[in-house]
Amino acid sequence: MEPCKERSMDEKAWSAIKMIVDKGNDAVVRKKGAGYIILEDKRTIRYQTSG
Repeated sequence: MEPCKERSMDEKAWSAIKMIVDKGNDAVVRKKGAGYIILEDKRTIRYQTSG
């Protein structure tokens, strides 16, 4: 039986998400057409009030 292409893409997606999260950043998954894209959300705090 031939392996499902969708499953291998899911494994690649989870691998990419895990790498992003392990670095301490957020992974954002968005729908694009029939597929999806994974974005790395890296934000920097420029100013924070006390309290």
